[in-house]
Amino acid sequence: MDEELERIKKEKMLKLIKEDVPTVGNFPVADVTELDDNSMEPFVKQQGIVVIDCWAVWCGPCRTMEPIMQQLAKEWVGKVTIGKLNVDQNPRASMKYGISSIPNFLVFQDGKFLGNVVGAVGKKPFEKLFKKLLSDDKDKKEGYT
Repeated sequence: MDEELERIKKEKMLKLIKEDVPTVGNFPVADVTELDDNSMEPFVKQQGIVVIDCWAVWCGPCRTMEPIMQQLAKEWVGKVTIGKLNVDQNPRASMKYGISSIPNFLVFQDGKFLGNVVGAVGKKPFEKLFKKLLSDDKDKKEGYT
């Protein structure tokens, strides 16, 4: 009886968690989504504004940016989606976008690659970038990186 009750509680908790996390396609959008060479393109195409955090385990500045990107993902949910790509494990994406320095943040809008932001720049430059990209004024969108 106790095992059955625990199973039911676990199922209900999982259901509640899934309801609280918005998704687009198969991807959660309220947190940073782990990506790889195969999932990156579909992820970018299913979202509006996307930032892909290209990082490596050994990179100190990348670790500094990780909590910032997680915070931005939560604060901008529904407007901006953030993914994370380990460059050591995903050489195709690294080569395609010419990633030679990390952290390197690839910026996309409506599936189109717009450019990148390189370095541990902090939170404010991303907030400024997101506001520009969400603006209706096309002139403001140019020259963001």
